[in-house]
Amino acid sequence: MIKNDGHVDFVDAPMHVVHVVSSLDPRHGGPVTALMGLVEAQCHAGLKVSVLATWNSGDNLDLADRLRELKVNIELIGPCVGAIRWHREIGPTVRRALDSVQVVHIHAIWEEVLHVSARQSHRRHIPYLIRPCGMLDPWCLAQSRLKKRLYMALRLKRNLDHAAAIHFTTQEESRLTKPLRIKAPSIVEPNGIDLQEFGKLPDPGCFRRQLKDIGDQQIILFLSRLHPKKGLELLIPAFRQANLQDTVLVIAGPADSPAYLQKLQSLVEANGLDGRVEFVGMLHGKRRIEAMVDADLFVLPSYQENFGVAVVEALATGTAVLISDQVNICSQVSDAKVGAVVPVDTASLATALKSLMSDEQLRRNAESGARDFVFRAYDWQHIAKRWKQHYLQMASKS
Repeated sequence: MIKNDGHVDFVDAPMHVVHVVSSLDPRHGGPVTALMGLVEAQCHAGLKVSVLATWNSGDNLDLADRLRELKVNIELIGPCVGAIRWHREIGPTVRRALDSVQVVHIHAIWEEVLHVSARQSHRRHIPYLIRPCGMLDPWCLAQSRLKKRLYMALRLKRNLDHAAAIHFTTQEESRLTKPLRIKAPSIVEPNGIDLQEFGKLPDPGCFRRQLKDIGDQQIILFLSRLHPKKGLELLIPAFRQANLQDTVLVIAGPADSPAYLQKLQSLVEANGLDGRVEFVGMLHGKRRIEAMVDADLFVLPSYQENFGVAVVEALATGTAVLISDQVNICSQVSDAKVGAVVPVDTASLATALKSLMSDEQLRRNAESGARDFVFRAYDWQHIAKRWKQHYLQMASKS
C-alpha cells in the first residue's frame, strides 16, 4: 500500500509485479523459458505476479494455461500484426494492467507492447526494468542495422534511459552494452532452472530407444532454436571434419523457418553426412532431459547467445558442454571446468569435437562437477528471493 508520506508499505499485501513479454510461445526459445521459470519462482517467493503478453495467429498459448494454474493473472492481446506486434488494444490494456502494480518487468525491447509499457510506467512514476535478452549485443544490433538505429533514436534509447534498471543476465552482456551509454543502472541476475525437474534424472537409454537407428553410437546433442545465429552452419561441417567413428549428431529444436530447415538438410547432404545427422524437432519437458542424459556431449556454437538456458540444463544432467566464446556464460563454464569453450570457426570446433569425443576421461572430468556447479549458481528459488529485494528497493525509491 502507499502511505501518506509517499513511501511504500508491503506488510499488508504482497508486492505486485507485472511481467510484460511479446509472446508466450515456447518456440521463441530461451527468453520465454526464462520468463516462465522466473514467474513460477516469484509466486513461490510470495509475490503477486501478473503477465501481460501479445499473441499472433498460430502461436502456441499452452504456457498461458500453465500460468493460470499458478494463479497468475494473465492478459493476452491479439491477434497482433506486423514485426512489432501491433494491436489497437495494447494501450488500453497496458493502462489497466498497471493499476495497483509496484514494479513492471519488461522482457525484450522491440515490440509495441514493450514500448507502451515502458512509456506508461514512466508517466505514472512506476519503476520498470528492461531485460534486453541479448538484443543490445553488437552482433544483434548489426542485423537489420538501419531499422534498429532508427528505432533506437525514436523510441528505445529513452525507454532504456528512463528505466529504474536494466536487467542483464551476465556481466558479459552488461559489458557489451557500454558503447550505448545507457543512463539507467544495471542489475546482473542470471536465469535459472527448476532444480526439482533435475533432481531425479531419467534412466539412461530412454531417448536412445526412441531413435532406433542410433543404437550404441555416441551422441552429440544440439538443442536450441534452428536459427542462423546458433552456429549450425559451422557445426555440421565441423562434425564432418572431426571424422568421428560411431557417433551421431542429433539436432533438436524448432526451425526458424521451413526454408532454413531445408538449407540445413541440404548442408548435411553436401557434407556426406546422410544417416549420421538426425533432426528430431522440438523436445519438450521430460523428453528434452532424456536427450541430455543420453548425450555424450552437448554443443552450442552460437555467434551470439545472451545466456544459454539449455547449456545450464545440460550441465544439470551431468553432461559436458562445448560452447562458443560468444555464449555469454562461457567464462563461468570455463572457470568451473565443466566444458570447453572455442572461437566461432569451423576448424576450432572440429578440433574440440575430436578431442572431447575421443577422450572419455576428458569428458568425465568435466561431467564430475557439472551438477554441483548448476545447483550452486542457477537455482530459481534463490534468484527469485533476490529479485524480491531488488523490487522492494526500486519501489521504495519511486
